[in-house]
Amino acid sequence: MRRAAALLLFLFPWVLAAQQGVPWHEGMAGYHDATLELARFCRDKSLFSECRRLARAAQKAAPGPAAELVAACEGKPDNYVAASWGEYLDKAEALGAMRAAAAEQAGQPPETVLALDPAHKGARERCGQLWLDGVGWLERAEHERLAPCVLKLEPAPQKPERDATWLAPWVLQGPHFTLVTDLPWARALKYAKLLQRFQGVFAATLGDVIPSRAGPHVVWCCKEAATFVKFSADLGFPLGETNAGLHVGALGAVLINAQRCDEVGKLNRAKDNLARTLYHECTHRLVESGLRPRGASPWELAMTSEHAWIVEAMAVVFEGLEISDKSHTLKGLEAQRTYTIQKFWKGEKGAVPELAPVLAQGHAGFATEQPISSAQKYALAGSVAWFCLFVKKDTLRKPLLALLVDYYRCDTGQADFKTRFGLELAALEKDWKAWVLK
Repeated sequence: MRRAAALLLFLFPWVLAAQQGVPWHEGMAGYHDATLELARFCRDKSLFSECRRLARAAQKAAPGPAAELVAACEGKPDNYVAASWGEYLDKAEALGAMRAAAAEQAGQPPETVLALDPAHKGARERCGQLWLDGVGWLERAEHERLAPCVLKLEPAPQKPERDATWLAPWVLQGPHFTLVTDLPWARALKYAKLLQRFQGVFAATLGDVIPSRAGPHVVWCCKEAATFVKFSADLGFPLGETNAGLHVGALGAVLINAQRCDEVGKLNRAKDNLARTLYHECTHRLVESGLRPRGASPWELAMTSEHAWIVEAMAVVFEGLEISDKSHTLKGLEAQRTYTIQKFWKGEKGAVPELAPVLAQGHAGFATEQPISSAQKYALAGSVAWFCLFVKKDTLRKPLLALLVDYYRCDTGQADFKTRFGLELAALEKDWKAWVLK
């Protein structure tokens, strides 16, 4: 109630303006007033980099107030905490919703309205979509297919008197994730429950900086590789039979190829490679949903020019998670990454890769096999993250997570490594190498 009241108070001037027509396009008079109000909120919450970004966006329309905000934030370190960042995202999305409502009243097409507020009910319905709890907005045919299949995990569901197919899958809706799958019932129920437990581990590990935000967070897990290939192509993100999984930020969803996960697990003698893949891809989902506003362009992340390693680093940290009935263990690196380190870095002719060339890569560069293989990049990223988060947690954890926030803000170039981490990269690299080669 307190948070809702604070949000209502923050929005009160805009609520009054809504009765007269909220400016919904940046070319309209008064549009940037609300942007500057958001910037002031960020200033007051020590989110100085975001304050500067917002103020600069309004600088042409309001040069005086914008310049004042930018100057007030210069040289001040951000204090990223989940409560402040989550509240900021709530306010930004509430503003988008008001602008969307004004655009709809102005007779704008649904595409324009949804660009302002992806959750706008009227615009979604005008596009012929229907809402399904736990899954989100669906085309009518998909809604008709999946709605009869929904089962809530709480209380524990009884096995339906049918078998699952991809046309009629299990849609297991939990408090944090919904699993859509044609796996056999016992496996489906197992992984649906593990996903809810995973969210708790994630929140306990990183929840001081990354807020837990409402979904839907949907995991589409295909039992067979052929189904996965067709399904991913139908979604517009075509993948092959050897792809084990992918987080698709544009859809707010995770796609999983269970057959491939099981095959790789047998080859690597992994305890549960499907769970490992789920934890990896769902880390991407929780990080992105916790740090970016709904409707933010996913393609902005594809244009980043440095520090893309940190995206996979967070996911690798959770790959080795083991969950039992009453507890969990978060290990350093699971077997695949440890094998890479043992074989390529500790071997007779082994050499630990240099950090600088990998840390300098943006999204496109990190996706290549240069200057080292992808397997080594993932091992490097995960081990550096683990080193900062847990080995040097008193000094390096906070700057690492601040870099993560800035990456998802698409604003990593504001400070060099020493300014961020309080030491030269060479010094961190020396300590990291000594630890990773133990």
